[in-house]
Amino acid sequence: MRRNLNWAISLAVVFLSADISFAEIHPLAGTTALSFLKIGAGARMAAMAEAGIAIVDDATACYWNPARLSQMEQKHSVYFLHSAWIAETTIDEAYYAAKIGKHRVGIGGRLLSAGDIPLREDAPSLEPIDYYNAYDFFAGLSYAFVPSTFLSFGASYRRIYEKIYLNSGYGHSLQAGLNFNFFDGDLTLAGTADNIGPRVQMEHFLFKQPTTFKIGSSWRIPWTMFDGRWLASIDMVKPIDNHWQIRSGSEYLWKGQLALRMGYKIGHDSETYAVGLGYLWRSYDLDYAFVPNSYDLGNSHRFSLGIGF
Repeated sequence: MRRNLNWAISLAVVFLSADISFAEIHPLAGTTALSFLKIGAGARMAAMAEAGIAIVDDATACYWNPARLSQMEQKHSVYFLHSAWIAETTIDEAYYAAKIGKHRVGIGGRLLSAGDIPLREDAPSLEPIDYYNAYDFFAGLSYAFVPSTFLSFGASYRRIYEKIYLNSGYGHSLQAGLNFNFFDGDLTLAGTADNIGPRVQMEHFLFKQPTTFKIGSSWRIPWTMFDGRWLASIDMVKPIDNHWQIRSGSEYLWKGQLALRMGYKIGHDSETYAVGLGYLWRSYDLDYAFVPNSYDLGNSHRFSLGIGF
């Protein structure tokens, strides 16, 4: 049973991170836990290959880059998200943010659930002796200071919980972000340091958090094309347990209502392209993203609803 439990923990750490590669394995692969923190928030960003730290402008900035809370158009922003992720795993999360003068505050939380994982004894068997679930959860607070339209910076704190079979672990995590706007916000530069915190203990093992560093840029093309405008973004991403990634995305917003999105990742182990749609009506944003995965992991369908008021 113990061997099976260790196998289950190892499998969950690798599998839930979607960092499965049989070609070139990073020497630190498998040394971090809480890999659900790597999964992006929101269908809009998912459709743009998660190149989001320089373009997000709603409550999901609590996840992507707290400094970008400065770009909220309305005083309040609420986002609800549901993802039918790989291998029958589901992700549900919610975020809220508000403007208070030169300050922005936000809260958010995420629950990942992976049910019906087979449990077996040490000896191989056709039928498992039982099934169990795995859960990951975080709840967090975010803050941003906006001294000018050019500059903003922010930070997020998260309380994290992970449970696999009979074992559980708790952690604390910090995130810091910067944002610089140029040419009335049409050009943006941004950077974040994500998932910074102490090691997390699972059973008798200590795991590092999946610390990741990102720099990104976005450009909103200043002229219209067929009654719409293009937005392009690119992020350079360096996880401590994997190689560099390049994420690029684009969005065409037609008449301020219908959005067509696509993105591409270079260096990710199981994801390459993504596509999606969005519809903006009054203060409501409805988004969908389709993200295929390699290695027979299946496809990911992500939905999100945003409300501004």
